[in-house]
Formats: sequence, structure tokens, C-alpha cells
Amino acid sequence: MRIDYAHEPGAANNAAGVTAATPEPALQSVTKPGHGGTVMRWHWGILGTLGLLLAWPVAAVDGFFAAPVPTGSVAVDLHATEAVAPATPVVASFGVPFPRGSITAAQLANLRVLDNGVEIPAYVQSLTPWRHRSDAGIDGQSVRVALVQVEVAFANPSLPKHLVVEWGGPARTLNRPTRVLRASTWHLVTSGSFAPADNVLEPNVYATLPASWLSRGALRTSQVVPFAADHPATRDDPATNDAIATWPGFTEADHALKNGLYTVVNEDDLLVTVANQCPYKTAFEPWLYDRAATMFTLHFRSGFLKPLREAVRHAEFYRARVNGSGFFSLNASDNKYSFNESLAYAYWMTGDDTFLPAITNTANAHNGSPHAWTAALGFWTERMVAFKLMAHAIDYEVTGSTTRRDGINAIVAALVAHQNGMPGGIPANRIDGGWYHTGDQHGDWDGAAYGASTWMTALLTDALRRAYMTAEDVATADMIRRSGGFLRSALRTEAGDYGTVLAPRYVIEHDGIDFAIEEPIHDAEHALDVVAAIAWADYFGALVGPRDATLAGTVDALYDTYDLGVNFWIRPTAPSSGLTAFRISPWRKWGWEHRTSDGLAWAVAAAAAESPLFGNGFE
Repeated sequence: MRIDYAHEPGAANNAAGVTAATPEPALQSVTKPGHGGTVMRWHWGILGTLGLLLAWPVAAVDGFFAAPVPTGSVAVDLHATEAVAPATPVVASFGVPFPRGSITAAQLANLRVLDNGVEIPAYVQSLTPWRHRSDAGIDGQSVRVALVQVEVAFANPSLPKHLVVEWGGPARTLNRPTRVLRASTWHLVTSGSFAPADNVLEPNVYATLPASWLSRGALRTSQVVPFAADHPATRDDPATNDAIATWPGFTEADHALKNGLYTVVNEDDLLVTVANQCPYKTAFEPWLYDRAATMFTLHFRSGFLKPLREAVRHAEFYRARVNGSGFFSLNASDNKYSFNESLAYAYWMTGDDTFLPAITNTANAHNGSPHAWTAALGFWTERMVAFKLMAHAIDYEVTGSTTRRDGINAIVAALVAHQNGMPGGIPANRIDGGWYHTGDQHGDWDGAAYGASTWMTALLTDALRRAYMTAEDVATADMIRRSGGFLRSALRTEAGDYGTVLAPRYVIEHDGIDFAIEEPIHDAEHALDVVAAIAWADYFGALVGPRDATLAGTVDALYDTYDLGVNFWIRPTAPSSGLTAFRISPWRKWGWEHRTSDGLAWAVAAAAAESPLFGNGFE
């Protein structure tokens, strides 16, 4: 039996305004009320009686966006690197994200930085506004990320310096006159994950904000549930974790995400041999699914310094190896390795505009990939379109490019038509919700048969959530909702490494029949990414309707498969043989599991919108 705790920090969400999209003008707009507080979801078992005693009425679904915070403050911890000498003034540059509608560019004049309650000089400007593809009343009207620069000195550089950023109160009276650029605020990395020969730069000072603030969804595709307050930042003891068969709620994934970071940067154990370490400096495979962006998702949910520092370092390594056409030098012929999500996060978290050209270039790398499916195409997969949509969406969010805006609209319209069957191009006896295409086009099954991929659908729905952020359109929400039917149809109870468990089939035929895959595919390895996609399908079903009543139970059962699988890959004694204790194989698995699943717990809680058992500040 498991008890799930889903903590939603801060104020209640605003109502989600869902408006008609440009591609689907005939669809009516929908508005759903929001719901705030912290929720608790019970798994019925021996504590069923207690659950009845604590029964509560079900409320409406939580709104997609966090509530605006027009007046407030947030703690900021500055962390000096080895490049900072004691008692020597140094400029710290960092971004402060805001929920949509919190503060305008003009109101940044009232953003102050306090050191022990005393205002210090600051340079402040808007890095990126909140954008909207169809609503001029939202587009560009509020600040999404503000750049803040201050000069500080560390008496002891090994200890963080505590500041407070406040807004909505008195006007700032102390200003730094000019913006300081990278040349004087970054240094060459000489230790840890990169050597001097790698020519990787990083900020002299890092800034961390609380996970409770970062989790409000101003940067990633949605709000998320932050790590528990007592979750340690350091790598867990593998023997301890291996002895815990099932963690409460969704916290197994939290620990696996964090411990996986140490594995993928080769800090699992000192005894791990070079042959068994991750070759991220020389091989392209570890970068698939955006390795650095996965590190950022860990930081946004935890607030930990370690993943932020590794994320920025890896984003910088990647940026420096993106050519003018947007291709990654470790695999310069394949746009599957052209990502800009991590580049945007690095820009927003550090305020360094060196990342800007690569954000646009990596989006350009996808221009030649077709998004509109036809039977005549030689190659088409959900992953290909997901990466194109994600790259275009992020470039639009950062730059406001009208070309990217129009590109997003075109991709969404094409996906709507595809999911609807193109009309007559895809067999009518299909399970609703998939983006079906032929085996010749995909490559994982034979011939002209129509099918779709479960795990690639998870990638596509993550990109669609990104697109939804800038439109709130019924068309996009409904596509995600409908994808849940396809994903549910692809689940099978099967025997594997974890025992007999529920698992998503790797690919599935349009009528729900299994394809015969020539090579063995470990379906259970995609339990986490697929269960997150199902949870979001359930959420959008609750938001725009109709809701599939079977999906919530499916989430629990499929997550249990992932929960069991984590322990299967923990090897406490393996380092004595030169192997990792927290095993990740293949290396890209860490990204495919965790980058798109960060909002799982929030989506489950928000769809249920249960009464806040731990409301009023008590958690």
C-alpha cells in the first residue's frame, strides 16, 4: 500500500482560461475554476477506514498556471565558486522567474535586493516577457524572467550569501548603471565534470532560489511538486535505497532523478572504472533527450546547487559545440541532437545572452523535418515532430519570433488533422488518440501497417504542453486528452525483469493489436515517461472534458511498475567490480525517464483537485 502526498506550495492557482486556437477557430472556449492548497491522494488498503474518516468533497481541476504574485519576496542564496577570493567584490548575475501576470516591466522599478534587510545597488531588466500566440491582453504584458545583477563580497566563499529579492513595495533607490557581461563574470572550469582542455566556462557566482518558487512553472512546461524539505542534496546510500521496496507517493522517482545525476556525471562511486563511466565528452548518445535540460528539471524541483551547476556547465559545453546550422558537433548530421530547452534555461538562470544565437540555430536545424504527416512521406515519427515543436516553442518564448509563432500554429494544426485521421488516410478502426503512421515510415515494425509509439507519444505530449503554455487552446488540450486513450490501449500485463507487471508496449498497431518486434524491447523501461503522459491526459480531460475515468487508476498501476524497476537497477556492491551502484543503461535513459515526467505528481493532484488536507501553510 502506498500513500501519495502531493504538495502544492503557495497561493491558489488562477482559473485556467482556455481560448480557441488559430488552427481550430470553430472550437469554443472553455474556462475552468482553479483550486489551491495541498492535496493528498490515498491508495485504498489497510488504511481504507482512515481514508473514509478523512473523506472530503472533490473540487474542480486545478488551473494550469500558478497564481500571479504582484507583491512578494523570494530568498536568493549566492554561491561563490573557486574563482572568487575572500572579501573581494564580485558581480553576481541571475534570473528571477515570475508566475504569469505578477509584475510588468515598468514595475521592475520596485524590485529591490536586500542584504540583511538593507537595500543594495542592483541592475534589473526584463529578460523575457510572458508570450501568448493569440491573446494580446497577455502577450508581452508581464515579466516572465527578470535579470538581476548585484556586487557582493564573500567573507568566507565556502558559505552562501543570503539575499532577499522583493517586489511590489517601495521603489528601488540604489541602481547599478550598466549590465555586466560574461567576460568579467564567468571563468574556465578546471575541476569536476570538465577539465581545462574541455574549454567550458561557468559563472563565478551561482544563485539558487527555493524549490517552492521554481516549482510554480514559470520555466518548465508546467507546475511541479517540489522535493520534500528533508530530501538530502547528496547522493543516497545505494544499500539503503535498495532495501526500500516501495517509496511513498512518487518519491522513488525523486531519488532516482537525483542519484542518476551523480551517475551520469561520473560521480557514482570512486571505484567505478573509466570503461564503465559515462562518455559524455566524446559520445553523442548520452545527450539524447537533452541531458542538460534534465539537470535543470532536477534543480527546479529541488533547489539544489549541484544540479544547477552541472546543468549550466553542460549547457555551455553543448552551446559551444552547436554549429551555425544548429547541429551538435558530436553528431552533426542528426537533428535529434538539436535541443534548445537547456539553452533557454541557462539563459534564464544566469542572464547570459551568449546562449541566444544557439537557441535560434537549434530550432533552425528542424526546419527541414516535415511535421505534417502524409502517407507519401519516407520518414515520420512522433519524436521527430516533438523535437521540432519543442524547439520552435522555446525559440518563440525567448525571442517572440512571429515566424516561430506561425510555425507552432502550423504544427499544432497538422497534429490535429493527423490525430483525426487525415481524413480517410488512416484506417477508421483505429484506437482514438494516436498519431498513426506506417512501419516503413517509423522503422520499428514492418511494411505498410499503421501503428504508433507509446514512448514517442510521451515526448510529443510534453512538447504539446509547451505549446499550450502560449495559447491555452482547446485544440492542444484535447489532443493531449485523447492521447490517453491510445496510451491506455497499449498497456499489457507481461513478465519481465521486474516480475509480472503492467507495461506500455513499445509500439502498438492502430487497432490495439501488438506488433511483433524482431528485437526484444524492454517495455517496462518506459513506464515512467508513459505514466506521466497518461497523467497529463487525465489532467487535460478534467480541464476540458470529457474525462476518461480509467486513467487515474492506470497511473497508479503503471507507476508501481516503475517503482519496482528502480530497485532492479540498484547494485550496492557493484563498485567493487568497477561498476556503478545506481545503474543507468543506456545513458540516454536518464533523460527519457525524467525530463518529461517532472510534472507527474502535480498533474495527478491537480486533476483530482482534492480538498487541501495540509492547507493553511501546514505540510
